[in-house]
Amino acid sequence: MVMKTVVRRIARLEYQFVPADQPRPRSRLVVQSLGSKLSLEDARCTRMLCSNGSLMELVELEEHDEGRDEIADEELDPWVESFPVQGLPR
Repeated sequence: MVMKTVVRRIARLEYQFVPADQPRPRSRLVVQSLGSKLSLEDARCTRMLCSNGSLMELVELEEHDEGRDEIADEELDPWVESFPVQGLPR
């Protein structure tokens, strides 16, 4: 039983401290007003490293009358990655 616990804790630590050159599991939530057009012009982004080692990203888009109906991942990904990653408060 003790060995099982030690192995599980080591696996959790290895997962939490993934090297920077390896991708982390991530969740991204994009929030916008209904009927609003998409624009990154005055949008906000928060990136948080969760206790399990995964990355949570929150993108908040302001209401716009002009803009696009979609934002391609090729544009959104580098924009989100330009924001620093914060640790979750304990």
